[in-house]
Amino acid sequence: MTYSSILTLMDGGQAAVQRARIAATLAARFDARLTGVFPQPALPLSAWDEPVYWGMPPVIPPAVPPEILAAHERRTEAQGEEARLAFEATAAAAGCRSDWRVLSPDTGAGVVELTRRTDLTVLPPGRLPTVGPAGVAATDLALGGGGPALILPDRVADPAPGRRVVVAWNGGREAARALRDAWPFLSTAESVHLVVVVPGEAEGPDSLLQRYFEDHGCTAEVVVVREADAGAAEALRRQAEVLKADLIVMGLYGHSRLRETVLGGVSHDLLRDPPVALLVSH
Repeated sequence: MTYSSILTLMDGGQAAVQRARIAATLAARFDARLTGVFPQPALPLSAWDEPVYWGMPPVIPPAVPPEILAAHERRTEAQGEEARLAFEATAAAAGCRSDWRVLSPDTGAGVVELTRRTDLTVLPPGRLPTVGPAGVAATDLALGGGGPALILPDRVADPAPGRRVVVAWNGGREAARALRDAWPFLSTAESVHLVVVVPGEAEGPDSLLQRYFEDHGCTAEVVVVREADAGAAEALRRQAEVLKADLIVMGLYGHSRLRETVLGGVSHDLLRDPPVALLVSH
């Protein structure tokens, strides 16, 4: 298994350029096509005379003066051109195949459609203000895309994550899905540690999980951590630091998202402040 197509979003910011560099490096590693996408930002909500709600089509009300629309279109065009030039320079430097797409302002549906036709999507950890009238959370795109997403902190330390990988395992469906989706990284990693956080005296993973790695030609060292008061998320942070990991593989929202947001959970905690790059899947 490998990634044949990788998608990254460009918004004209420096953080997006850094993500594009990493995405291009990965595209060259996996011999994948890299697609850069510029979602044209919608007119700022302050320019609307009527409230706009999530899911509403981006219809421009007649009350907005034409000169405001024209100025917005000029800014958007200049921003898109700057993003295109940065993306193409990055792809050329990495030597990977690439293409470029511009999406009209929408509610995010166009971006989701592209992610569903892509093997791996590279995203920031927070909100994407240029997608939809009010922006959209990167996790919404990851959940809606139906495939793996690489969440990159703005200040990711490693220019090519995936050499030292921590796999978060709890035996759940989401963890199993993330593990399967991560094989291109796992099969080329220098080291893989399977971190299992268990409560109290509970048993660790069975031998079948170790054999599963061996059947894929991958050597993984199992690390069993007894869950302390700090919880599973903090235990994973500590293990990532101790093992000098540059990538954590984990299932996305094993509990309901509302429950994790209100009560806390591994996905919620790590996505709020990722210690390293995260490969997530739901």
